[in-house]
Amino acid sequence: MLNWILLLISVVVVYLLVNPLVTMMKLKLQFGNAVYCKYFPIFGIIQVYRKSFKLTGNVHQWIVDIVTKHPEVKFVVANSINKPVIFIIDPEYYKQIYVDHHLVTKHDQSGIKDFLLSGGLLFTEGPKWKQQRTLVGDHFLFQKLKARIPMINQVVKEKIKGMPVAEKVFEFICQITGEVVIRSFFGIEAEGWKINGKEAQIELGSILAAFIRLRVNNFFVYFKQKILGVKSWQYCTKKEKELLDRVTKLKQDIREVIFKRRDKIRQQGNYQVDGDFLDVYLKIFMEQNVYSSDRIETDEIVSQFITLFLAGTDTTGALVANSLLFISENKQYLQELRNEVNNVIGNGEITPDNINQLVLVESFLKEVMRLKPSVVYPIARKAKQDLQIKDLHIKEGTILLLGNFLANINSQNYDNPLEFNPRRWVQQQPIKQDNGFINIPFAAGGRNCIGQHMAMIEARIILAYIVRNYDIVRNPQVPKVQWPSRGTQTYIPENAVHLVKI
Repeated sequence: MLNWILLLISVVVVYLLVNPLVTMMKLKLQFGNAVYCKYFPIFGIIQVYRKSFKLTGNVHQWIVDIVTKHPEVKFVVANSINKPVIFIIDPEYYKQIYVDHHLVTKHDQSGIKDFLLSGGLLFTEGPKWKQQRTLVGDHFLFQKLKARIPMINQVVKEKIKGMPVAEKVFEFICQITGEVVIRSFFGIEAEGWKINGKEAQIELGSILAAFIRLRVNNFFVYFKQKILGVKSWQYCTKKEKELLDRVTKLKQDIREVIFKRRDKIRQQGNYQVDGDFLDVYLKIFMEQNVYSSDRIETDEIVSQFITLFLAGTDTTGALVANSLLFISENKQYLQELRNEVNNVIGNGEITPDNINQLVLVESFLKEVMRLKPSVVYPIARKAKQDLQIKDLHIKEGTILLLGNFLANINSQNYDNPLEFNPRRWVQQQPIKQDNGFINIPFAAGGRNCIGQHMAMIEARIILAYIVRNYDIVRNPQVPKVQWPSRGTQTYIPENAVHLVKI
């Protein structure tokens, strides 16, 4: 009996401890100093993140330090319990994952995919993804986006008018970006929309962050999700149950808005010419063949809205909020940005004709995205089959993280990579040897961010109006900010920067 117990213990030890070490040793023998191994028994990468945040206030500082001290590193190999996780840092290697995206699948065990985004553009694959990309793609062409610039101006001015002082900057910016998304997708049916007593854009961002916090801060939840996957939600903790209740209410409210627009179309008998995203979806939804193999269901419209909402609200909100933090830490740029805005638009509005004249504003945003991107890593990938990328062999099922944000702080790619210098982007060659996959804050390849032009238009308009109307002041009671894990990369506490009307 004792022998069987010892054998069982040995099997468990091998299962939990040895498997990722084998991968690490193989890669280390093959690549030498080009591989950096970060092993933490059983707890794995989640404990590395927690330790990094505790010691430095930044969940990603551990890997930033590796790349800074060892710019020759191409891969960082860690473990997630018993599975190896490969961070691909060299652009020549992760380039193939972006180009041949069909070789991998997006991997998420936090519940965000299964309960919020499974039917949206971010996670669908194959013919369904192509259908969705085609369906919404035209609305993100620059010529179409130019028509939204007056609406963005209006939203920003309305929000600024009612905010003499903003102490929670990220929340304030998300009120703006969320309102733009609501008007772009749902129109007047969703004006003043609140969920669970909060503005819809704030509640949705809060739900996203709650999924991440549950996984990172609670080892029981983390292990449960790793072992059981989506089935782990059949055995909910109290906090998980509360979170799912919020998700249910969110989806219910979205359906009500969808049905309200559907009924309006039926009563009026027509769709808006060149209407919003909901009109586009409902036109196909109401005219499609009920027996069609690629028919659109209501749940898909709900998922698509949540996808576009999160992408258009939190990520753009984080970009602008992080930019304001950088302004507060580099005060010399505030007056320069203000001068450019005043010279280009004066007391008027931003238009399709003058937006590209905001050169410093755009360069400032690009430099913030280089150092503090809203999305640190694209969603983790899992190899669908054995892969060969140059001389790197990847086994089926291996988890991959594409580290293009790390390429952006590597001294092999930039001079003084950790220095904040927006003017590097007006130089003829800001990147030393660019293969086209180094500075890609909106990803690359066929599955790049469809809303990247919308995000940059919106961010330029918001930042321009803020520097024209506010002083950006660092809160003296918050000497140091922290960068936690919560979906998008933004700082805490949120009152580290204040906006004070001029």
